[in-house]
Amino acid sequence: MTKVGLEEKDWNKQLRKFSKGMLQRVGLAQALINEPEIVFLDEPMSGLDPIGRREIRELIADLREKGTTVFMSTHILSDIEALCDNVAILRGGRLAATGKLDELLSDAGEQQSFEINVKGVSAENLQAELQQIAGATLNSKANGANIQVLEEKDIDKVLQITREKGGKLVSVQPVKQSLEELFVKNG
Repeated sequence: MTKVGLEEKDWNKQLRKFSKGMLQRVGLAQALINEPEIVFLDEPMSGLDPIGRREIRELIADLREKGTTVFMSTHILSDIEALCDNVAILRGGRLAATGKLDELLSDAGEQQSFEINVKGVSAENLQAELQQIAGATLNSKANGANIQVLEEKDIDKVLQITREKGGKLVSVQPVKQSLEELFVKNG
């Protein structure tokens, strides 16, 4: 009971006096009491507040690390991205996609793009030069700009243009497809 976040003072309470979140925790405790090798969880974080969600997410991650196989059904796709290695997407009762999460998210058919955040230069000052980079998109933001390019080789060009205009690099990161985008695409 302690492992799922139920305080000792609540251990003898009648279940009908528990909140939905507390009932979720009791159900999880029941599922884990015999330290099973396989656990099936249906919407395990439903009804939990943000702190409770984090605690249960950490508990599930701990189960994985200890070698327990966890099957989890949920509509909260960010939980799947944070916790799962393998995914099966069901749409209308039919299997729409299945596989390793990282492979599904980096689908070979998807073109990798990169997001470059810069500061100290306005989007307007960069616009003319960035139009020369095929597929580049530019968005203004407070004290800088957000630039998206389709190819890694274009990052150097963007940084050179930015520096020439007096700007500085904040970050560069690959833009990956989310599980939500994959779900919608397979619909």
